[in-house]
Amino acid sequence: MGIISDQLYEMIMEHCQGEDYSNPKNSLCAQALDRSNQLWNEISHPHILYKKCVYASSKPNDGSTERKILKEEVGVLKHPPPRPPMGCQNYVNYLSYFWANNNITRKALGIKKGSKDEWVRCHERDLPYSLEIKSTVKYHRNMTLKGYRALVYSGDHDSVIPFLGTQSWLRSLNFPVVDEWRAWHLNGQSADSP
Repeated sequence: MGIISDQLYEMIMEHCQGEDYSNPKNSLCAQALDRSNQLWNEISHPHILYKKCVYASSKPNDGSTERKILKEEVGVLKHPPPRPPMGCQNYVNYLSYFWANNNITRKALGIKKGSKDEWVRCHERDLPYSLEIKSTVKYHRNMTLKGYRALVYSGDHDSVIPFLGTQSWLRSLNFPVVDEWRAWHLNGQSADSP
């Protein structure tokens, strides 16, 4: 998507051959990777066209209608989340705190009053697990061969799970192609996510 220049890519390919990208010994490789990482850190990784949001303070603002309504429905949260700007893609994560701690939601989920404390969204870095499985290809192949169906999709603006990697993974399964690749259309136009 042009996040790094062709020249920077070529420099990395030329000077980082076989290098450990996390600790390169070649100074030209290290410089190129530093520049690449600077550019990488300027984007929103799940969707490169969205603005990269920096969390704002979690303290209440001027008592706007939005805050007033959320406060009336939920009460005061013990662990309020950091509030991103309204236009950020992850604003829904912020709202999930208020939804999950709403008494109506908790009642609908069968959570007895006083039995569970405030819901707090976990983050990957907070989960106690180790990354032991390097590839899930054999697991996917095993499940689909047993008749389980799967829907696999990737966005073309996602740098976390880029579509080229998904395409390569699907090809590695060696399943017959039932329907060739095609663009999805909606109302006569090529479909795109918001």
